[in-house]
Amino acid sequence: MKKTILLSVAVLILSGCVKKNESTTDAQKSYIEALDDSIKNITSQIDSCNDMASSLQDKIGSLLPEFRAVSKAREVEGYMIFQGWENRYPLQSTGMVARLSESRQLELVAVLQGGNFDRIRVNVPSATAESETVAYDQALNYRQGGLNTVLFTGADADSIAKLIADNELNPITVTFLNGGKPTGTWRMAHDNAKMITMTYLLYSANKDQKRLEKESLKLGEKLKLLRKHQEAGKERVSKDESRQK
Repeated sequence: MKKTILLSVAVLILSGCVKKNESTTDAQKSYIEALDDSIKNITSQIDSCNDMASSLQDKIGSLLPEFRAVSKAREVEGYMIFQGWENRYPLQSTGMVARLSESRQLELVAVLQGGNFDRIRVNVPSATAESETVAYDQALNYRQGGLNTVLFTGADADSIAKLIADNELNPITVTFLNGGKPTGTWRMAHDNAKMITMTYLLYSANKDQKRLEKESLKLGEKLKLLRKHQEAGKERVSKDESRQK
């Protein structure tokens, strides 16, 4: 009688263990399937990033011949400027040019003749963009020969260049400000607007391509991790199924 009771308990325990293993295995299989969906999704994102990056590389390749690399002994570093403007810059009168540094950073260089400024505002028929203030320091904001030259970079400069690129054929006016007060205005000619537009297009394409390449690398690392988890899950399922046989 005692032996029969012990045997019955053993059978119940074994049955419980089998059901638990079966439940764990099913859950593990569901987890693997979920990982498989995530892997397919991330793989698709990587392909999309790579396709867009490749398209941008083609765009960059088509734009680069339109630019000239300039390196002068007086300059701290070289830069790229739209063709035809390499001989028109540095400016000798009121105006503005766009160029790309050696690291492909967008730089707007504004010049005011006969006045001083530390900020610019660009107006088109339906929008306005304004730069940050660059204090007079004889470096990024310097004065020489009756000209005040200021170099603008960063997000605000990007916004100004984009506004000009989006309105290349519209009237564009630049207002020079000093301490918040207007000290001069300048109506941008079309060839000037085209030069800034082309520079912004190259800058934007290069910036987006780098962003996509970084995103692709991040997704690639995530993909490796998911595949590692998936393989580990498959091994556990295989071992569980072997034990159940």
